[in-house]
Amino acid sequence: MAVEAYSLRCAGDDVLAYRYASGPLRVSESPDIAAARISGADLADPLLPVIVHSTSWRHLSDGTIVLTYIVASDPQPAQPAVPVLNLDIARGPDSRHPTPTEIQSEHVAAHAIRHLAFIADTDPQVSMALTAWPRLRAALACLPRHPAGQLPGTATS
Repeated sequence: MAVEAYSLRCAGDDVLAYRYASGPLRVSESPDIAAARISGADLADPLLPVIVHSTSWRHLSDGTIVLTYIVASDPQPAQPAVPVLNLDIARGPDSRHPTPTEIQSEHVAAHAIRHLAFIADTDPQVSMALTAWPRLRAALACLPRHPAGQLPGTATS
């Protein structure tokens, strides 16, 4: 099993950007702790605001299960980051085969960011933590609010 973390921040001009890190899940380590470890987030200080949230998982052809987390705000903001240019997520060819034929890092990041924007409104702990980063909170507030996987303009049942 592997864990990947997309550490989110606001870059210049309030553009969202992410830093990617991945690593194995250690023996007796929870995936939440692994995501914090690989992203560099400090969970030891209970007063330090941090968001570590699982957003998805996927199965690789070699049998590895990858758990994806979003971490906010990026605990290592001096490190290089990838600007988020669009929020398109990968899709499978049809409803019987939902797994995309190709998944790129920006697709996974987009899914994680959209997920965080949604839970910013629905999870009081996440909403409270985001008050520590007003620019990030404002950037997320501008995004459409859709449950994970829902396309804009489609209804939920």
